[in-house]
Amino acid sequence: MASNEWETVPMDPDPESDLGYDPIEWDIVSTDTGGREQLLFLPADEDALRSDAFIVAERSAVTDVVENR
Repeated sequence: MASNEWETVPMDPDPESDLGYDPIEWDIVSTDTGGREQLLFLPADEDALRSDAFIVAERSAVTDVVENR
């Protein structure tokens, strides 16, 4: 998206229609390795997982955006 296009986007844009995001469903697995709590985000679609689509994050780096608006 070009910088001048941002001016036309609503203040609370719809992720799909306004920003072009294609949401996917994620499975979240909590792990504790060596005292470090981490979350593993895996796509529910197995084909996406085969494309190396996954996320590993420290628990402290993840927040629920619905609860923290």
